[in-house]
Amino acid sequence: MITREITSLQFNELESGFIRWLQTLNYSEETVKTRKRNIREFLLYLERCSIESVESMPDEKIKLFVRYLQRRENRRYGSGLMNASINVSIGSVNKFFEYLQQTGSPVVDNLKYMENNYKSKNILTMNEISQLYETTYRKHHFANDYTQAKQEAVSQRDRAMLSIYYGCGLRKSEGANLNTGDILIERKLVHVRKGKGSKERYVPVTDNNLKYIAEYLNIGRTLLLAGNETDIFFIGQHGEACGDQALSARLKRLVKNSGNSVLRAKKPSLHTLRHSIATHLLQQGMEIELIQKFLGHSSLEATQIYTHLLND
Repeated sequence: MITREITSLQFNELESGFIRWLQTLNYSEETVKTRKRNIREFLLYLERCSIESVESMPDEKIKLFVRYLQRRENRRYGSGLMNASINVSIGSVNKFFEYLQQTGSPVVDNLKYMENNYKSKNILTMNEISQLYETTYRKHHFANDYTQAKQEAVSQRDRAMLSIYYGCGLRKSEGANLNTGDILIERKLVHVRKGKGSKERYVPVTDNNLKYIAEYLNIGRTLLLAGNETDIFFIGQHGEACGDQALSARLKRLVKNSGNSVLRAKKPSLHTLRHSIATHLLQQGMEIELIQKFLGHSSLEATQIYTHLLND
């Protein structure tokens, strides 16, 4: 924690204004706290460089702030900062630059994010995601209408599964634990009651994914229930609760049936779908704080593993 006080009157005013701006934009209390800590460290760094106003910030000193972060030790653990932690600070500084631009201050180039030093994530392309959806529409011919209808119900469940794990970015257990009452069709939300750390959240659903979810909920699930009673959202072919292992097996089957050798080689899991939607949202320009909220991450560090894509 940075405890030293800022001496520059302008820096103090900018820090206060930046915090108020974040609060106006409805950032969470935890995010505001993190941004404040990061910006205070940045402004104190500038003061140590004998810079006391934004008009006198040389580009080379700003860029050297990243090197300063790489060299300073982690105050909690004593070791160096991980790239994800450095990226959180970089994200805060870039957000601060955005605030400065809106207040009429000189435009400053954003700092570049560090490459992540985590194990590389297995990410599907948007075309590969589309192929998985398309695979659920492949027709299978059975001897009787009932078996045919049941297969169509399974296909509807497959599309709902993709919509929950990719479209909503849920964790494996979060999707398996969903009840029918957690699907808020009219509000276009999915209520995650049993998130990581016992935290709950509401996840928005796009119209297309909502269509697939509602189709399964109202038609396919009813057929699969076959008169049984349960509130569990994902149902097996005999009316039983469909756990995450069974859902994982269905995804594996879709991948095999896609006929895409590259997709097969990736061996995607349900969690791969979650990583993929986070990556795609970032590539499309969604703010990292919104992705953090969408995924249910408790800290920005967990979400920052995706920011290396911004430099691609």
